[in-house]
Amino acid sequence: MRLRSARMFATLTLTFAALGPATALAAAVHQPATYTIRQGDTLYRIAEARHLPLTALELANPQLSNPNQIAAGQTVTLPTTYTVQPGDTIYLIAQAHNLTVSAILQANPGINPLDLMVGQTLFLPIPAANTAAVPPTSTGTASSSGTSASSDPSTSSQTPANLAQLRQEILTYAKSFLGTPYCWGGDSPKTGFDCSGFVEYVFGHFGIQLPRESHDQATVGTPVSQSSLQPGDLLFFSDTDSYASLYANHVTHVGIYMGNGSMIESSSAHNGEGVVIVQNVFQNPYYVAHYAGARDVIGS
Repeated sequence: MRLRSARMFATLTLTFAALGPATALAAAVHQPATYTIRQGDTLYRIAEARHLPLTALELANPQLSNPNQIAAGQTVTLPTTYTVQPGDTIYLIAQAHNLTVSAILQANPGINPLDLMVGQTLFLPIPAANTAAVPPTSTGTASSSGTSASSDPSTSSQTPANLAQLRQEILTYAKSFLGTPYCWGGDSPKTGFDCSGFVEYVFGHFGIQLPRESHDQATVGTPVSQSSLQPGDLLFFSDTDSYASLYANHVTHVGIYMGNGSMIESSSAHNGEGVVIVQNVFQNPYYVAHYAGARDVIGS
C-alpha cells in the first residue's frame, strides 16, 4: 500500500479537545428566548423574520412533533447566539452547552468547522428545557462554566455518554465517504483520500485537528491496548510501503476502529475502492503482521 502523504510539514500545530486544558474561553450566550405563535405563522416565516436558520429553530424545539403543524398560542424557543472565542472548536462549544456536534453543524449551515473565526456568531439550538446548561450571570448573559470551558472529562460537561455519542457521530460521518477513491496525498472528497488524509478530514469535521501524516498521528492522543479499543480509536500499521524507513516509528498506515474487530480506512488496496470497511482486522494475517498499536484522540 502506498500510503504516505505527498506533503510534509516542518511545523505542526495541534489543537486537541482531549489532550489537555481547553483553550476555549467563555463567551456571552443569551438565555433562550421564546416566541408565541400568531395566526398564520409558520416556522419558516418566524426564522426568516428573525434571520435564523430554519434548522436551528427546528432543533431548538424538539417538542414539536410536526414542525409544519403549529397553532396560534403555542410557544417556541428561539436559538441562542454564541460568539466564537480564541481557541474554540465546535466540539468544545458542543460539550460546554450539552449539545451534539451534529446539532451545531446542522443549526449553522455553511460553516466550516476547521475555520472558525473569533467573533463569528453561531446559533445554538438549546431547547428551553436545557436552559440550566447556560445559567444566567449578573449581566444577564450565560456561560457554560463561569470562566472557561474545560476539555478535561473530570472538570467539564463531558460525560461517557457524550463521548460515546461523539464516537458514533465520527463513525457515521466517516461511513458517508465509503467508495471515495484513493489518492496519494489526497485530503478531501473532491481529490480523493490517502489513509491519513481521510482520518485528518473526518476528525477535523468535529474540531479535532490531527497531524497530516500517519506517522505523526501515531504520536498524539493516548495509547490504547487492543483489548481496550473503542469505536473511533485510531489503528496504526508499520512498514506497509517503501517509505517506512523515513520515520522513526515506521508507521505508514492508519485506519479508524469501528468496533467488533472492523476498521474503516482509505487504501490503495481493495481493488482501488478507496474508503472501505475492513472486517476482522485482527484475524487478517496482513494487518496482524503490520499492526503498530492504537491511539485514543477523542477522550475516554
